[in-house]
Amino acid sequence: MVAPETEPGCVQLYHYLSYGWLCGGIIEHASGKKLQDILDEAIVRPLNIEGELYIGIPPGVESRLATLTIDTDGLILLDPEHDIYKSSLYAVPMPSSYSFSMISSLIPLSNTLNVRRSIQPASNGHFSARALARYYATLVDGGVVPPCHPSAPLPPLESCLVPNELKDTKIYNNPKGKIHDALLGGGDYKNLILPNGLFGLGFLRFNATDGSVIGVGHPGLGGSTGYCDINNRFAIAVTVNKLSLGALTGKIIKFVCLELNLPVPQLYDMLSSVN
Repeated sequence: MVAPETEPGCVQLYHYLSYGWLCGGIIEHASGKKLQDILDEAIVRPLNIEGELYIGIPPGVESRLATLTIDTDGLILLDPEHDIYKSSLYAVPMPSSYSFSMISSLIPLSNTLNVRRSIQPASNGHFSARALARYYATLVDGGVVPPCHPSAPLPPLESCLVPNELKDTKIYNNPKGKIHDALLGGGDYKNLILPNGLFGLGFLRFNATDGSVIGVGHPGLGGSTGYCDINNRFAIAVTVNKLSLGALTGKIIKFVCLELNLPVPQLYDMLSSVN
């Protein structure tokens, strides 16, 4: 047995790999099914994002994958010893195993076929931005699957036509308020997180620049992100393959929010100012 790094219930650390393993294991043992099958049944088919969302790729999609590259100058800012990391909102408390050298070696490894095919719920998502945005839009509305935008061109990977049997689909049984409480760590779930903690149940809590909590999401390593503003029923996703601190992503989300007269999440506002 390994002793915990901190006293239980005192510090909320970001377990960037083990959290996904734990959740995936619980799902598989409780359901008796493989995680990929559950993902397909519960999320991919109802959201009509076949071919756009995988955790562990199937054979035959390799040619559609982007290769991960590194913006060394930008990614160095994720070094826990760097002054900018220490002073920024991005400095989520990490376990002692986190280091810049570990992250740097993980990225090239992620391009290998064996890793891409493996089921790693915390670090092996292969998504389109559309699929990720539809997932967060579904969270915003308490599990109600959004219709495809009628004026949007069909995405290059799959058709956006929603079959009749999938219209008005709801992927969760709980009411919207209870789902939002779970995402934010409120209501019946408030004792499962630290007061004013950075995370709800598996999602990062986002504050506006005035400090109020406005939504949830998750900025992945290197700049890809998904985010939803719960009060304004707004969801957005950005995916990139050149990994950096996320300045470009911050600029995109800040621009869109300002254009729509929506509150700008504090994290993206901060990232947008990084040179």
